[in-house]
Formats: sequence, C-alpha cells, structure tokens
Amino acid sequence: MNVVPEYVTGISHPMIREMYLKKEFANGSLQGEQDILVIEMFAEAGAHEKEHESFDSHLIDVLADLEDLKAQAESKIGHHFDRVDIRTQ
Repeated sequence: MNVVPEYVTGISHPMIREMYLKKEFANGSLQGEQDILVIEMFAEAGAHEKEHESFDSHLIDVLADLEDLKAQAESKIGHHFDRVDIRTQ
C-alpha cells in the first residue's frame, strides 16, 4: 500500500505547477482503491484576482488542454487513473 504521491515529470503547461498521482482508499480498504491524477495550478493563476473571470479564463485554458494532459500523464505513469482533481494553491 503506497500512500506517497508519485510525481509526474516531463509535462509542462504554463498554468500547471505540478502533477502527481495519489491513491485514495474508500473506508480504509484496498478494495475501494482509486488512482487520482492531481493537477496543481500556479497560485498566480487565481491569486490576487478581484474578478472571477480572470481565474476562470486560466481554468478554461487548463480544461481545454485536459485530454492531452491526461494522455501525456498516462504515458508517463504507465496506466490509467480513475479521476482527475484540479487544485489551486
């Protein structure tokens, strides 16, 4: 049971700070195990913005590239993941 995140390297995007794969366990059991790709956006993408429209445009850029980012991550990781979480700092 590995709970240490597996960082995905070699993928770059102007709005993404880092990507990693983490495991999530339902009810603490291995039967409910899920692999989750976590995409962390740069803080500047949403920080100090007075209007949500500016952050939304950064998020839309990441979402527009999401399928390509997922494909690149799967090729680096070597297997499919169950879910993608996008986070801001």
